[in-house]
Amino acid sequence: MTYITADEVRNRSGVPTSLITDAQLTEFISQVEPEMARWMNTAFVPTEVIEIRDGNGLSRIFARKNPILSVRVLTSNNSTTIDPADVHWHKPSGKIFLTSDADAGRFVTGSQNTFIKYIYGMLVESSTKTTSASASIAGTSVALTVSSITGFADEDWVEIYGMDGKREVAQINATPSGTTIQVDQLVKTHESGSVIAKLEIPEYIRTYMLIEAALCAAMNAIGATYVFNASYSLGELQVTKGVPYTHWRETVNNLLKERKMRKDRIKPRPSIMVD
Repeated sequence: MTYITADEVRNRSGVPTSLITDAQLTEFISQVEPEMARWMNTAFVPTEVIEIRDGNGLSRIFARKNPILSVRVLTSNNSTTIDPADVHWHKPSGKIFLTSDADAGRFVTGSQNTFIKYIYGMLVESSTKTTSASASIAGTSVALTVSSITGFADEDWVEIYGMDGKREVAQINATPSGTTIQVDQLVKTHESGSVIAKLEIPEYIRTYMLIEAALCAAMNAIGATYVFNASYSLGELQVTKGVPYTHWRETVNNLLKERKMRKDRIKPRPSIMVD
């Protein structure tokens, strides 16, 4: 998935089409985006993963990736299926813990006997929101009656939460129509009046990506200007233009300063490997 565009990189770097093509900028973007996800140790679109873990004998366990957005399937002791409706999770840390209603009170100690299918990703609420007009049930391809479908589209990811304390993420899997939004799966029930918010990549992460891509463009521009004449003469007339990469060098220096500022503030997501 692409989060930034060639035009945005041009605006950030000032590089003209005569020097670097859209195809080149797209190549820079394709390198920057996955590297950003690797550095941050997370994803910027809801991503499903299956983990096979050792049971720890406790009522809680930590997913290796976070923020955790939903637990879709959970099995303990190789065969005990635990209904995700009876599971709580702490979004920032990835902590998953069993409630008193769960089919198991603890993750039975054992080697590779715990299976977790969950969705994680670093996203924020957008300004596109609505509320449910009736209670929803757990299941697949769940139709939600909402107050408005404006701004929502097929394949959007949404977060559903309310005063009942239940929160999870689901993907719209049909074109919204009338007062209905259909999502792929809900593992919990949700009360009427729950908020349904469209999710998006944090803007500060997009800005960081633009800085990295702009650095690629500026450094490429420095190398590409080696063929430019720094001076020339016409008979007795001599003209000195100076080295053409001076402006790009300043661009690189300023981008590096901004990158350092943001890197000092934006920290990678931790993975808790030992429970």
